[in-house]
Amino acid sequence: MIRRFPTRSLLIALALLSLSARALELGDQAEVLTSESGVSATLVPTADGSKALLRLNGVDHPLDGVVMLTEVEKRPNDERAYRAEINGKLRSVVVFARSYWAPTDYTAYIPGREEPYALVADEAGGASVDRKALMAEYQQQMEQGVQAELARFDRDEALKRQRQALAAIDKSASNVCGTRVTTRVNWDGLGDEQLNNLSISGYCGQVAAEMEYLCRKDSGFKQKVAKISEVDCGFGDALDLRRNANKLVFQTREEAENQREAINGFLQNL
Repeated sequence: MIRRFPTRSLLIALALLSLSARALELGDQAEVLTSESGVSATLVPTADGSKALLRLNGVDHPLDGVVMLTEVEKRPNDERAYRAEINGKLRSVVVFARSYWAPTDYTAYIPGREEPYALVADEAGGASVDRKALMAEYQQQMEQGVQAELARFDRDEALKRQRQALAAIDKSASNVCGTRVTTRVNWDGLGDEQLNNLSISGYCGQVAAEMEYLCRKDSGFKQKVAKISEVDCGFGDALDLRRNANKLVFQTREEAENQREAINGFLQNL
């Protein structure tokens, strides 16, 4: 079993969370951003502009209504991202980026959602923001541990998401090749950092995905893989793929290059 330690980004976030709300000096400006779908964001930068209190509402997500102390990442052309620790990872929650084709410059990104939310500034709403009340709400949630819980990495949820993605790849390959293929991963051997930052299905699902590609390309290839029913996948120091009876044993690595080409060549020579 791999020992798991807090990630660097999580340690940074927890340090931010430990700041007393009374020590934060908020600036004079506030922004309210809204969307047609009912999602809204309240932003109050600190006096020095390096951080901002951010609250999202109407997103039907654990971060709904949570007042987060975000880092303001400044980008070229006066663009910026408001970043907070969510589920063990520092994420851009709201981004301001100038657009010449979109009706708005603000976008909210909700973890686990594929589609972002376009937000527009509500000037009247910004003028009515009670900055002291938002600060008090932030402090109360801090005392209750709300932000710390939001920052905590949920390993079980990450495992569920990764397994579902891998199962979808296996199902598609099985349907196309006409033989059931199951990819197995030593999940206990993966650390939290890997689960949170890597697409395990992108690495370990590549064998089944390449089998599907070759079955689509050449119906005769289906006979080559007819007796392959299982792929055992793990991470190691080098890229390696070999056959053991009806099983393919695949070892990948995070920095592996040309993984698809190597798998393709091996499969065609079965």
